[in-house]
Amino acid sequence: MGTSRSHSPRRRPWSSSVATFATDRRSGRGTASLELVIVAPFLFALMMLIIAFGRYAQTENLVDQAARDAARAATAQNAKDEVPKAADQVLKESMVDAPSSCRDTSGVGSIDMTPGAFGLPDPDDPLAIDTVTVTVECTLDLS
Repeated sequence: MGTSRSHSPRRRPWSSSVATFATDRRSGRGTASLELVIVAPFLFALMMLIIAFGRYAQTENLVDQAARDAARAATAQNAKDEVPKAADQVLKESMVDAPSSCRDTSGVGSIDMTPGAFGLPDPDDPLAIDTVTVTVECTLDLS
């Protein structure tokens, strides 16, 4: 009587790829926390840099607006001697929303006027333009 038996290799409960994955996983323990320790300071520095640039951009916009408003108020005056007082008053009103370090140190740096400003226009030179330029200075503390 012939009985035939076929021999098939016995398989282990885990295949070799699963066993390799399990050993790789065990050897990689702690790498996530190590990566966090290495990467976290860079991410924190990047976040602080973004905040600093945001504060700088906002303050620059406020100072530009204050200079524009002060120049507009200066040109609305009737005499040259009234210009510095009007420009300074408008500047103080415009800088209310600025950070305290900028608000405390801000001021009208200079007011430049062309010689014909606040005078009658020159009939011989109708294309001459008289200007009033107000420069605003501010020190921003980013800390």
